Amino acid sequence: MPLESHDRDIFAITGLSPEVQAVAFAKYSRSQESVKTTIDDLTDEKSAEFHEKWVIGYGDASVADMAMVAIAMENVSMIASKAVEDHRMASYQEKSTRYVPFDPTRYHKPAVFMEDPAAREIYINAIENLMAGYTELTEGMIAYFRAKYPKPEDNTDKQYESRLRARSLDVARYVLPISTLTNLGMIASAREIRYMVSRLLASPQQEVREIGAEIKRAALETAYNPQVKKIEPLIARLAENGAEPEILEALRASLRLSVKGAPTLIKHTDPREYLLKKDRVAKIATMFLEDEAPVYDEPRVELLLNTEPEDELVASLLYPHTSLSLRALLEKISLLSSNQKRALFESINENRSSHDNLSREFEVGNYFIFDTLMDYGAYRDLQRHRLTSQLSQPPSPAHGYEVPRDLAEAGLLPRFEELMSANRDAFERLAEINVDEARYVLAMAWRKRTIFKMNLRELYHVVELRTRSGGHFSYRTLCYDMYELLKKHHPILASHIRAVKMDFDADFFGR
Repeated sequence: MPLESHDRDIFAITGLSPEVQAVAFAKYSRSQESVKTTIDDLTDEKSAEFHEKWVIGYGDASVADMAMVAIAMENVSMIASKAVEDHRMASYQEKSTRYVPFDPTRYHKPAVFMEDPAAREIYINAIENLMAGYTELTEGMIAYFRAKYPKPEDNTDKQYESRLRARSLDVARYVLPISTLTNLGMIASAREIRYMVSRLLASPQQEVREIGAEIKRAALETAYNPQVKKIEPLIARLAENGAEPEILEALRASLRLSVKGAPTLIKHTDPREYLLKKDRVAKIATMFLEDEAPVYDEPRVELLLNTEPEDELVASLLYPHTSLSLRALLEKISLLSSNQKRALFESINENRSSHDNLSREFEVGNYFIFDTLMDYGAYRDLQRHRLTSQLSQPPSPAHGYEVPRDLAEAGLLPRFEELMSANRDAFERLAEINVDEARYVLAMAWRKRTIFKMNLRELYHVVELRTRSGGHFSYRTLCYDMYELLKKHHPILASHIRAVKMDFDADFFGR
C-alpha cells in the first residue's frame, strides 16, 4: 500500500558527504519537500553555495552541526590526545593502556630539543630510561601476580595470561612518558571542528598546533574510503570486457563518492586572539599570587562548599596558571580588592569578539566542585567525562608522584623511585630551555591538579561508573572519595548513589 504524504516515514541515510547531509537536513526548515527529494537534487557544488550563504554569510552555525566528520589520528602523543579530547562536543575512542602494551620506540620528539644536541641527549635518554622501566615493571608485576593469584579452574590459560598482563600494565603505566604515541578516533560536527581547530592552533606546544592544522586539512580533503579498494578490481574487470571509458569513469566517481569532509564549513579556524591573549592571565597571576612550595600531603580530592560566584570566577581564571589548590586560591582572592578582581575579569574579556564563546572558566555557580590531585593516568581516564566542567593545571613534578599499589610488595619500589628521580632531573634541565615542551618527558605517575565541577546527576554518573569493578584502582579510589565527601556533607543527596568500595583481591579475576 503506497504511503500517503502525511504517513510517518523514518529511515537512515548514508552515502552523502557531510556537507550535503547538512544541507539536506537544513532544508527541513526551509522546504515542504521530503529530504529524499532534497538529496536527489543536491550536489557538492550546490551544498557549498548553500553553506556560503547561510552558514558563512548569515552565521547560521546550527546547520554545520549536521555535517558529521569522522577523523582518525594516529601517532599523536598522549599529552596531545588530551588537548584534542578536551573539546566536549565530540565522541572519541583512544588506545587503552590496559589492554595494549605500548611500543617503547614510539614517542614524540619535540623539535626544540631535537635541534639542540645536548637537549636531544637529555630527552632521548630520559624517555628510553622510562620505557626500559615500563618493560621491567610489566614483567616484574606479571611474575608477582602469577605467584599471588594462581590460575582459577574456570580460567583458560589465555584468559589467565590476559588478566595477569592487564593488571600488570595497570601498574607499569605509571612510568610511561606522556610523550608516548597513541591512536584515537573522533566523530564531530563541522561546527565543533572549527572551534576545536581554533583552540588547538593557540596551544603553546608545537605538536598540538600541528595537529590542529592537520585536523583542518583532514576535514577539507577527500576522505579515506575503504570501498574504493573493493570497487577498483570490479571496474578493471568491466574494462577488460570492453565497457566504455566514459561509463567506467562515471561509475567510478559514483561509487567512490569522492566524499570530502566539510571544506566549506571548516573555515575561519585561525587561532582566536581571545585564546592567544589568555597568557596575560598568567602574568596577572604572578602579580597577585606569591609562589608557595607544594604541599605533598594534600588530599587527592576535596569538595568545595559555599563558594561565592565572583570569587569562584576569579579563582577559576587563575587556577590553570598556578600550582595552588582551589581552596588556597579562594583564600587569597578573598583578600583582593574589587578593582583587582575587575582588572582580571576585564583582561580576559577585552579581546573577545562576537565569534568567541566565553571560556570554560566562566562556568560558575550551582555545581559540586571537586579539586583533585591525581596521577596523569587517572586524569587521562576521568577527563573523558566532558559533561563536567574541567579546569586543568599542566603536568609537572610540583606535587610529587603516586606510587601504584602492589609495587613495594613486588620488590620493585626502589627501581620505580630511581626512575622517578631521574625523570624529575631531566624535566628540570629541559624546562630551562622550554617548559611547555619539557612536559613531554614526564612520566604518568606525576600528580596534577584538575577541578571537576558537576551537577548532582553527573556526579551520580561519574561515581557509579568509575567505582564499579573493572576500573583502574587509581580512579576507583578517588571517585569513591568523592562519594564519601558527598555523603558527609549531603547525606540525603548521596543516599541513592550505587558506589562500590574497591576490593582488589576479590575483583582480580572478575574485571
